[in-house]
Amino acid sequence: MIEREIFERRTILFDRLESFGFIREKDDYIIERPIYVGMRCRVRVSPLGEVSAKVYDEELDEEYVNYRNETASGAYVIGIRRALVSFLTSIAEACSLERTYIGAQANRINAFIHDVYGVSPEFMWEKFPHFGVYRNADSRKWFAIVMNIRKAKVVPGAEGDAEVMNLKLDDRAADYLGEGVYPSYHMNHKSWVSVLLDDTLSDARIAEMIEISYQSSVKKKRQ
Repeated sequence: MIEREIFERRTILFDRLESFGFIREKDDYIIERPIYVGMRCRVRVSPLGEVSAKVYDEELDEEYVNYRNETASGAYVIGIRRALVSFLTSIAEACSLERTYIGAQANRINAFIHDVYGVSPEFMWEKFPHFGVYRNADSRKWFAIVMNIRKAKVVPGAEGDAEVMNLKLDDRAADYLGEGVYPSYHMNHKSWVSVLLDDTLSDARIAEMIEISYQSSVKKKRQ
């Protein structure tokens, strides 16, 4: 969905919606604007901050949906799609804040790592712009990486996407395997694990594993 691509990593600031032009209707916020020749857009923000948009043909007073078909071509359809993206982007920039990650636990863990270890994620790959790498500031070794991947890559048969954190537990990796902790995706299974960041595990349990991983990245002092 266009709305998801724009808002999935953003938090709605409800106190800014009315000044932007939204009108409150019961628990929702609504705004309606012309966005293209003969077309108007109605955007709804739910109490949970979910954003949905519909485009209407002003002459027919009917919803127009062709722009959602990614294979649809032609200047008219492309123009409507671009106009909608522009309108939604203006709402996002004026009425929301960008989050580092999608899920609540991933963002809490990110804040925890910054507060405890003084480390912020590095986003290193153009192909994977939301994969966050955490390095030990002294050794420059990785001790964690957060990735948004297909859940089935770590949980066989699972559907949908998931945010996971890979952590280096060395010879303790097998001890932590179980619900919420799996053999690592794309890294050595003997040393690394993949942890689901969906509140399957408590923040405290994940913090325990982060500390083990962090200590594995500390420079060893020469004897």
